[in-house]
Amino acid sequence: MRISNLKLGLWILGLALGQGVAAQIANPGFADSTTGVKIDRVHLSGYLDTYVGIGPRLAGSMPYMVSSARIGEVNVNLAALDLRYQSDRVRARVMPGWGTYMDANYAPGDPRLVEASAGFRLKTRREVWVDAGILGSPFTNESAISKDHLMYTRSLAAEYVPYYLSGVKLSYLASAKWNWYAYLANGWQQVRDQVRGPALVLQSEFRPHSTVLVNGNLFVGREATSAGEVGLRTFADLYVVRQIGSRWRTTADAYLGRQHTSSGTYWWSQANLIAERSLASTWRASGRLEYLNDPHNVVVAYQRGFPGFRTAAASLGLAKHLDQGLLRLESRLFYSAKDSYPTRGLGKLATWGTLSYTVWF
Repeated sequence: MRISNLKLGLWILGLALGQGVAAQIANPGFADSTTGVKIDRVHLSGYLDTYVGIGPRLAGSMPYMVSSARIGEVNVNLAALDLRYQSDRVRARVMPGWGTYMDANYAPGDPRLVEASAGFRLKTRREVWVDAGILGSPFTNESAISKDHLMYTRSLAAEYVPYYLSGVKLSYLASAKWNWYAYLANGWQQVRDQVRGPALVLQSEFRPHSTVLVNGNLFVGREATSAGEVGLRTFADLYVVRQIGSRWRTTADAYLGRQHTSSGTYWWSQANLIAERSLASTWRASGRLEYLNDPHNVVVAYQRGFPGFRTAAASLGLAKHLDQGLLRLESRLFYSAKDSYPTRGLGKLATWGTLSYTVWF
């Protein structure tokens, strides 16, 4: 099963590769660091993501989701201030956050910080930096910041990898084509080390053309499954972003994980493909296909009592740009091999919608 899933993921990634003519693509896996007001060496920017979830009101929130998950109420997914400082040798970033994303994604007692890091430059003639603190995670092509993505909601892929890492990062910006990163982290999205021992994360960015980004990640460390079994976890993630002319943008992600425990070795995997097309000067439409397979509940804590989580989903979205704002309407359809969604009105087949308005400066 895992071999066929891997082949599917590689095929989807192949669809996302290509050529075109545009400015160099930024990595959507990280929070944007280009917007805001600049005063000398200091940048200040703000971000507000509001939404209303559309679905069975009895659910309260959409099962298995972290971002924009509340149903039947107007709420704030993420409000954040981003303060950045950079000189030739020193840099720092502090990004406090509030909202339902922060409540769902941080352990009780953890500081409510999307990012908070301080760094210094090791080499004056080369772009080699060391940063320490709460860092943005490189895994999958979606971060916590919705405005940087082709669709408003996050894929299942992003919801089951770290959104942040706490530790130290070494960055080497080698050339216009290659960037390399190494992280020594407390663990799999842990501000405080919950499973003793550090984790190693390796990341590489490759831009064969100004319109193509290929990002690869590797995680190795001792972690606990959703049931609390501890063992060595290895995880590989690969995503591609491609700009096609002036109207189309695509991105695809595939990953494969393996967890050793005292009771056995377990695998999980996923693949997704997202495409966006500009319809007019301020309108765009997008769609997503995705599949997540976690047959032994390594990362997905199943909510119906029997093992295995296999879910396919399709999403459609419509967006309108309003200066420094985005108004978005999105619908999602989930199909699971079993009766996955434990709320009346949900089951093997679940539907969900969101209406969102996001602004930033």
